Amino acid sequence: MIVKNCKVLKELLEADYHELVDIHIEGDEIINVYPAGSDVKDEHIVDAGGKYVLPGFIDLHVHLTLSAGDTLVDSFKSPVQMTIDAYSFALDSLKRGFTTLRDVGASSGTVIAVRDSINAGKLVGPNLICSGRIITPTENGNDFFKGMYLEVDSPDDMARGVRTVMKDGADFIKLMGTGAMMNPGGEPGMSICFKEEFEAIVKAAELKGTYVAVHCHGTNAIKTAIKAGCRSIEHSSLMDDEIIELYKAETAFPVPTLSVWIALLRDLPESSKFMTKKVEAVLSDNIKGVKKAYKAGIKFGFGTDQGVTGLFHGDNGMEFEVRKEHYEMDNIDLILQATKHSAEIMKMDHKIGTIKVGKLADLVIVDGDPLDDISVLRNNIETVIKSGQVV
Repeated sequence: MIVKNCKVLKELLEADYHELVDIHIEGDEIINVYPAGSDVKDEHIVDAGGKYVLPGFIDLHVHLTLSAGDTLVDSFKSPVQMTIDAYSFALDSLKRGFTTLRDVGASSGTVIAVRDSINAGKLVGPNLICSGRIITPTENGNDFFKGMYLEVDSPDDMARGVRTVMKDGADFIKLMGTGAMMNPGGEPGMSICFKEEFEAIVKAAELKGTYVAVHCHGTNAIKTAIKAGCRSIEHSSLMDDEIIELYKAETAFPVPTLSVWIALLRDLPESSKFMTKKVEAVLSDNIKGVKKAYKAGIKFGFGTDQGVTGLFHGDNGMEFEVRKEHYEMDNIDLILQATKHSAEIMKMDHKIGTIKVGKLADLVIVDGDPLDDISVLRNNIETVIKSGQVV
């Protein structure tokens, strides 16, 4: 396949820059990038017509076993229904340009099964990077998400938990480092792991050749997690100056999820109204902290919490708009967060995140100028190419 007449961004093109380029694909990889109009033959041609062509988008924080509806209903679906729904939800996001999804917690091995079928070529779908069950200390409210947590306590048990979820097929480790908004009784600002537990889980993950993504709202837990070697700090809700300085070393990266706060305040069912006060207590400080970190030059990952109440799979692009509005981020930085930077955070920048010979042919054609209007990345996705196939 050749994708012709592509307008590209210099920041996302790892090749000689021209105003318009043709991207030559063979199998699932980019094999060359030429100036537009070069005399290169191929029987399959997609003409971008001078529209922007970007690398496929990455969402570092989704839950494919959650439907955006009532969490209690989702939690009591059968594993078979969860698996079917997870694949359907993955396709919803793929068709809106999100060619890579990192699932940060799912029940019953469902998303791992979908990932394996996609990787084996049995299904067409996005790149799925899976944590499987979330490792957590014993915590009030964990039963609200039936089957999603692996409860362990003590450093030795944390290491055993890593080995267990890796045996189950996890790609990386997800840890609960603080209480959660969505767990009844959970206190978002409260640390629930000892320093030694953070250190043990990171060491065990490193032995398995992977990393830890940790759910952290509270300031003290964020600091402990970064110092222990956790790779991504999910939500990173309450940040002070010390945390910003720790992030400057680029050994850990914040993955804010602003969409979830907006959606929860808007759409909570009666069964989940206990979350409202928690969100309201965190939101304004979260916005202040992220804005300060952004101005300090911190590199952010792109995450949404898609699947949580009100966040329908496929509408991941809402995060572009709310970050623009509330965090006051520049459009080019938002685009980099959802491509190049998130690939680097997952340690997958050798395969995805930019347009480069040898990388996967995951591309999105956008009708409109995302540097002028970020909403086109939510509303104006014209064509999605995944591993060399138009999907």
